[in-house]
This record gives sequence, structure tokens and C-alpha cells, in this order.
Amino acid sequence: MGRKRFRLAWISLLVLLILTACSGGANSESAVETEPKTQVEVEHPTEADEQQPVKTFSSEPVELLVATPWGEEYFNSRIGDVMREKLPHIQVTHVDWNGTIEQMQEHNASQIVPDIVLAFTGQAPLEELEMVFPLDEMIKEYGVDLSTIDPAIIAQVRSRDKQGRLIGIPQEMGVIGLHYNKEIFDLFGVEYPTDHMTWDEAIELAGQLTAERNGVQYRGLEMGSYTFPLKQLSVTLTDPETGNVQLTEEPEFTQYMELLKKLYSIPGMYDENTYGFSDKTVAMHIDWHGYLTWFGGNDEEAQEFQQEMDIVPVPTFSGKEGLAPTPNTQIFAINAFSEHKEAAFQWILESISPDYQLKLAKSGTPSVITGDKSINEQFAQDNIRFIGKNINAFFQYPFTPPPAKISPWDSYVKLEDGIKTFLQSDMDIQSFLRALQEESQKAIREAQSANG
Repeated sequence: MGRKRFRLAWISLLVLLILTACSGGANSESAVETEPKTQVEVEHPTEADEQQPVKTFSSEPVELLVATPWGEEYFNSRIGDVMREKLPHIQVTHVDWNGTIEQMQEHNASQIVPDIVLAFTGQAPLEELEMVFPLDEMIKEYGVDLSTIDPAIIAQVRSRDKQGRLIGIPQEMGVIGLHYNKEIFDLFGVEYPTDHMTWDEAIELAGQLTAERNGVQYRGLEMGSYTFPLKQLSVTLTDPETGNVQLTEEPEFTQYMELLKKLYSIPGMYDENTYGFSDKTVAMHIDWHGYLTWFGGNDEEAQEFQQEMDIVPVPTFSGKEGLAPTPNTQIFAINAFSEHKEAAFQWILESISPDYQLKLAKSGTPSVITGDKSINEQFAQDNIRFIGKNINAFFQYPFTPPPAKISPWDSYVKLEDGIKTFLQSDMDIQSFLRALQEESQKAIREAQSANG
């Protein structure tokens, strides 16, 4: 398949999956703290809550407007038709929304007020339009037990809010795996990657697979995003409160850059112009759970093209073994201006029911319910591209807890672009971090001044 289609698929996934936290010191991997910085608590109703009368949902007919970027046809096939069957008293009309403040303002000006919003571009548009409606009180009133949802996912949703409120219910997640091609390993006579690799071991393996064979240049490892390793370090690029850039203050960034420097110092490894895994010139590729659906032709063609490809968990930093990267998630939020908040809450809760979550998982969307492991054990069961693949690699380990708060200023740090420049230069790590910090801090201060 052509690289254009691959890049478009990658960009599309980045838009739909809200990329949350990523993001100096000179600590090495061996000096990393062994305990995560963020403690994730599982949410259970307290004994006092359980003793209170629990409200029940009304069955009175009601019509809800639900805003997503999916379009009406996909919305109906993905969730709308299922919910109409489950909750026949709630009639739903889909509203197209591209995630921008401007289009939501246009809807409001036309007297279109969505009751439920898929906040796929984050919380900022909802805050700007004063649409945020915290769900904590309703969760108590209706006796909702969120303990079946992965605690790292709940913590991530809370981390997006300045007050730590739950401003939506996560209904899916994006997870990352290391995809590898056995054909290239066999060509080089190298053993396949394992479930328990550290980054050092993965880089050593990549070095053995980066060379020319039969006139073809092979590379050992590529990443769909340079920032993936940061999802294992629970850090933000900036201070959420002040906007101060933290690249030179937090040792995790030095550790992260040392990893990239070590990997891309292997002769022949760096190539900014190609994704070679889909051309079978790269042995290992780290990317999202849907990666195998992005290339290889139609399902039958792809099944044959990818038959020697499989998946293992993402390598880990020393001292943080047994932790998967923090997943991404997108939430259904209730509009503060909705006149049907109870029905909206009931509808959203149905999206995390085991029945619906199993439907999502089978179709290839990881479930947020990890209390029932049987659900994600059936991940992508309905997609022939994943037949025989080690899908447990995506769910084998608990997820790295997110930072306590996601910083709204992180978007001003152009880390991915900076890394591309760094990898093509002879700049040392600390000089790079200082330069990017100064550039990013200037942009943030300008934005803060413009906003008063």
C-alpha cells in the first residue's frame, strides 16, 4: 500500500484519539524511580453512599441530540442503533461536529443544543463555551460503580480537569503495541522479540536488523510517533498551573532523549521519509492497536500479506517493567445547557455496559472495562486481520498512570518537530532540551499575554 494512505490513516487516528499527556536532569535508565508518580485509586461507592436511596431513571419518552465527528451513518452503525434498541424511550438525533468552538457556536446560533458531546478534541472547547458539566454528583445519586473501568482511564479523564472532576465517561481507549515481521527476523537469523523486553534490549535487537541484504536496506525499529515512550513516564511537558516548560527540570526527559539518541545513532536507522514496516523493510514498528488495518489491501489480501506479522508489548524502561504505555481515551460529556441531563446520563452509561463494550471490542476497539478480562480477550474477533495474532500484547500489563494533571500548555511545545531536527543534527541532548524549552516558553508567554 502507498505511504500516503498510511499517513492519512495515522493522522486520522491521532485526531480521533485524544492525545493527552506526553512529555531535564541527567539521570540514566537505571536511576529511574521504581514507583509511579501518580497513584490511581479505583472508584467504589462508599458504605455511606450505598446506604443512601439510589435514584432510578425515568422511562418517559425523550429526544436527545448527540454531537460527534462520525457522520450519521457511522454513528448509527457504531452506537445509535444499539442504543435505540436498548433504550427505546430515548430517541437520538445525530449532530455533526468537527470538534471546533466555531462550529459549536454555529449550532447554538441555530438553536441546535447537543445534549451529549463526544469530546474528541479535548476539554478546552467545552470550557471555552461553558459547556462542562461534572458528573460526580450524578454518579453518587444513581449509585454508579465505576470500578469496572480501568483506573488509569478514569484517572486520565480526571487529569484533564483543573479541579479533578469527572467531566465525561470514557467509552473506548487506544492502546499501543510493538508489531514485528517474522520474515525479516528469519532473513537475519535473529530471534523474535519477547513479551518482557526493556528498551535497551529492543534497541540491541534493532541494531542486529539494520543492514543491507540482497540490495535492500532494512531497519530494525521505527515508531509511529517519537513521543510513544513518554507515555511510560507520567510527565507533562509543562507545568499545568504556570505554563513553565519542564524539559530541563524533569529527569525523565533526559532519559527519554537518551533512548532516542541511542536508537537513531545506529547507522542506517534514521529515515524521516518512509514508514518501512508496511513495505516489509522494517522489522519492528510501534503503533496503535489499529495499525494492522491501515495497510495490506482488503481484508483477505491483508491477511495473507500480514501472516508473518505479530505483536508483543511495548518495551519498558528499566525500573518500570510490567507497565504498558498510558492509553488514550475519548469521552461522552453532558452539555451543561442540556435540558435532558438525566436521560443523557442514562444513555452515556449504557455505552459502558458489558454488552456494548463487548461489541466494541469484537469490532476492534479496545474496551475501557478491564475488570472483566473476557471482554478484551475477544478484541478484534470479528476482524480476520487479527486471526492468530497475539492480541493479549495490548492488555498484558497494567497501564502507566497518567500525570495528576494534564497541562493545557503542552501543545505549545513542538516536541515531535524538534526531535526530527535533533536527529539530523550533532546537537547534544542538554543543548537541544534548553533550546526547545526557550522556544516553547516564549510561545507560551505570548499566548498568556494575549489571553490577559
